[in-house]
Amino acid sequence: MDIYEEAVLHYIASNNKRFINPQFNLDYDSKKDIGGSLPDFVVLDFEDKTIYIIEVTKAYDIKKLLSKVSERKRRWIHPIRETIDSNFSEWDYHVTLFLREDRIKYAKDKLKDDTDVSIISLKEINCFLGNSTFERKNSLKN
Repeated sequence: MDIYEEAVLHYIASNNKRFINPQFNLDYDSKKDIGGSLPDFVVLDFEDKTIYIIEVTKAYDIKKLLSKVSERKRRWIHPIRETIDSNFSEWDYHVTLFLREDRIKYAKDKLKDDTDVSIISLKEINCFLGNSTFERKNSLKN
């Protein structure tokens, strides 16, 4: 886990109504052609009744990440749905990306029709890197 992932972990853990699993392994199921991914975090938000799949990158080139997002049902949502307890079957799924500031517009343009995806600047978590003050937010959606 790099420093940015650690900072995002502290950011998302600021709400104590969340269960957070870092580096959640989703094995590939060749019969169903699903999974084969390792999202940075899977978060069960008991307040929002939402399961968040969170990816963090400081990379400039985000094409591979955006490809994963476009395949989110096959790579993340369906395998999590099959893994998780049936008590969570009615919960919403939402993908949240933490990206460098200079990639936000590009990502938002590419994902403009995807209402189940949010993009948050890594600047939002600067306080956990020692660069600013913290303002608590309750949502992982922007």
